[in-house]
Amino acid sequence: MLIVGTVIGAGFCSGREIVSFFGSGVSVAVAPVCGVCMFFICVLFLSIGSRINEKSFDKVNAVLLGKFHTVADIFLLVNNLIVLSAMIAGLNSLLKPVCDFPVWGIAAAALCCVIACKGAKGMLDCNFIVVPVIIISLIAVCSVALGTGIMDTSLGVFRARIFPIGIIYVSMNMMLASTVLTTLGKLSRKQILWGSFLAAFFLTVLLTLIITALNCTGNYDAEMPILEIAETSGKWLYVVLSIVIGISIFTTMLTASGGLIGYMHGKMGGKFFDSSIVVIAGTVLSFLGFTRVVTVFYPVVGILGLIYIIMSIKFLTNERLRVNGKKRRRRLATPFQS
Repeated sequence: MLIVGTVIGAGFCSGREIVSFFGSGVSVAVAPVCGVCMFFICVLFLSIGSRINEKSFDKVNAVLLGKFHTVADIFLLVNNLIVLSAMIAGLNSLLKPVCDFPVWGIAAAALCCVIACKGAKGMLDCNFIVVPVIIISLIAVCSVALGTGIMDTSLGVFRARIFPIGIIYVSMNMMLASTVLTTLGKLSRKQILWGSFLAAFFLTVLLTLIITALNCTGNYDAEMPILEIAETSGKWLYVVLSIVIGISIFTTMLTASGGLIGYMHGKMGGKFFDSSIVVIAGTVLSFLGFTRVVTVFYPVVGILGLIYIIMSIKFLTNERLRVNGKKRRRRLATPFQS
């Protein structure tokens, strides 16, 4: 639930991310490609976290990257701040008809900081409650939206470019998740595999529905395409999706806040000071606007994130070779000791 809650923010639920990365007339093949990538990267980060067993991502990076960890720390901090600002801007945009003053994002960010100060347990408990509601509601909304227009003929067209773009898209999403997944501590192999599989499965289903809904309507130019589809389909559908997007913004904002506060813990002031810095920085950057942040910054994060993922794979491979080497030497030494 934590993985799903991290990925399905305003950009995901609204369809804005899909359009920004893949353009119009996206093939549904994008969904399983992204799902497979998400599974393997989730397994990677959870395995690293279980092996290193640290509670803040800067300490994980120190083990993972050695003397280069400062560069990775800065990258992940900036990424978390970008995502936080996008969610603040997205929530302000979503609730603009209710109140034109951008106060909603600030209030939600402050609440996220309060929950994040309780550590991973607070974030896990929150996601466990709200993410099933998001999944069920988004499935219902997209299912209704499938009947709102004529299917785009490019829906079934497969393009080879979905592979590199899909990898970058997943990389972007998983960079935020990495700051939490690598700090969850010891997990069994069964927990890692099942958690990663279920998260990838649910995200694949949701991606398939969102892509199909977009192709059924051709509504690619709006700031929040799926929300506009819902608005034309009936008031109740619009209200339901607005609530779903609002909740999904909150869960992603929670992970971003958690990563930032986890890094600042013990380095600067107390919890109140850390939370204030996080809220102020995210709010200032959010004035760039939701569409601009998603379109400009998200692809850059995805490309740079690939370097981090490659380094993570290298670390885990070396660790397994080292452990296997120890076991082999121990087996060889056993007959002589006997």
